[in-house]
Amino acid sequence: MMRFNNSRSIYFHEPTQKVRWTTTCSENFKINYTYVGEATENEFNILVDLLWFLHGENDMTYDEFYNVFQELRFFCDKVMGLVDEE
Repeated sequence: MMRFNNSRSIYFHEPTQKVRWTTTCSENFKINYTYVGEATENEFNILVDLLWFLHGENDMTYDEFYNVFQELRFFCDKVMGLVDEE
C-alpha cells in the first residue's frame, strides 16, 4: 500500500491560542510559537476538531494541547499499523 505523507510541523502559541501547521521553520515566525509535532493535513484537521470538541471557546495550556496531540498521534499510528498489516 502506498501512503502519501505530507506532514508539516504544528506550532502553538499559548498566550494568543494560535496554531500553525506549516513547513516554515519557527525562526521565521513573528510570534514565538512552541513546537508540538508533525501531522498530515487530515490529522491536523482531526486535531482541530477534537480540540474544539474538548475546549470550545475556552483557553488551553500548551500541555493540554500537547497531550491531546500525543493521544491523537498514538491513535493515528495504531490505525495506520492496522491498515498496513492487511
